[in-house]
Amino acid sequence: MYDLPGPRSIELWKKDTAHVISGRSNIAESLPLVFERGEGVHLYDVDGNRFLDFSAGILTASTGHCHPHLTERVSEQVRKLTHVYAFPTPDRHLLCAKLRQRMPEGIDTFAFYCEGAITVEAALRAASSYNKRYLYAAMTHGYHGRTLLARSLGTHLLPKQFGPSANVVHLHFPYCYRCPLGLKHPGCGLACVESADDLLQSGATEMPGALIFEPIAGAGGIIVPPPDAWKRLVEICRKRGMVIIADEILTGVGRTGRFLAIEHFGVKPDLTTFGKGLGSGLPVMCVAGKREIMSAAPFGEAGGGGSSTSFGGNAVSNAAALATMEIIESENLVENAARRGEEIGTRTADWTGKYPIVGDVRGMGLLWGIEFVKDRRTKEPHATAWQEVYARCLKNGLRLVPNRVCPPLIITSAQLHHGLDILEEAIREVDRAAARTSAAGVGR
Repeated sequence: MYDLPGPRSIELWKKDTAHVISGRSNIAESLPLVFERGEGVHLYDVDGNRFLDFSAGILTASTGHCHPHLTERVSEQVRKLTHVYAFPTPDRHLLCAKLRQRMPEGIDTFAFYCEGAITVEAALRAASSYNKRYLYAAMTHGYHGRTLLARSLGTHLLPKQFGPSANVVHLHFPYCYRCPLGLKHPGCGLACVESADDLLQSGATEMPGALIFEPIAGAGGIIVPPPDAWKRLVEICRKRGMVIIADEILTGVGRTGRFLAIEHFGVKPDLTTFGKGLGSGLPVMCVAGKREIMSAAPFGEAGGGGSSTSFGGNAVSNAAALATMEIIESENLVENAARRGEEIGTRTADWTGKYPIVGDVRGMGLLWGIEFVKDRRTKEPHATAWQEVYARCLKNGLRLVPNRVCPPLIITSAQLHHGLDILEEAIREVDRAAARTSAAGVGR
């Protein structure tokens, strides 16, 4: 077990946080580490401690940390050209060709960006350029970023103190563990999805022009909907002429055992966004869509400014994305994610029975969530359990992001089970502590 944080981390953390505020979190501050190196599925801090990375950065290091092929391609590109605005570089068409092979039918046109929220807003601009409608439908428990419009799309994570939202009608996410209507699937008849019919009709003064949704809710808790939910919701929205946008910033690029998570649900969107794992740690995001939508003015016209961006599609990010796609193909990483996901499902199948604080375990591929509760019957959330599990894991050499299990796509079976051993032991300890606390309360 590591004694964390180490002296060098403490020293550097104090120097850094004297000047930097952006990106700090209460989880990071609870054990303030400074990382200096990554290799494969492992991270190393400045005190020499090694951690198995069960969060893939923040679902960004899809091919692991500093994959040799990636570092070679990026280094080669940096020596030639780092940036030129608005013009293609020689191999960008190769990246597009590889992406095209992985896209749903009809999606063949791409625009590149460097950050998730900006990419989401670009997709909405494309949709509005196409049908000239400027209200959007999104889901509860969704998360799409921190800009004003992207924040407005989601009801999760960001505090309301940031101000009012804009231009959005919210529909019920099909969250079966905490059904918004108090029903049970499949006997419910997907009532939460069917309610969209009324919400779209009466929820605003105009009809939304686009539906944007995460096929699997990410920051909202890795919520996996019933397999037929999105198909029915898309039917409802298509009757109203709405553009369908699958936001796969978090779920895309092989994370769920398919290149795009929407493939699991039998839906063909008009637009999709993806990118957390596309650059293997370098910033590159993508809007992919049908050409008639992507080319609509003003988004798709030259000089219109609707799709342009200073750093999107830069030479270095393109090189990283192309290298990532080559690694994914040559090492069969989408297939590896699917196989490892089956192992996680088998390994965690009895956790809700063994540990009273575990309310639900759900996921696909290498994207899983664990929901902790104080009481199984009431499903009252256990607000501090994840922080306690996180601290125990970190001290035993496992880094993760609370509520998610999402290691790099390169992880082996042995590495996966080693991490799950650490995670399960941490859950066991927190569960025992919770039971003792509960018993003490009853005793009083």
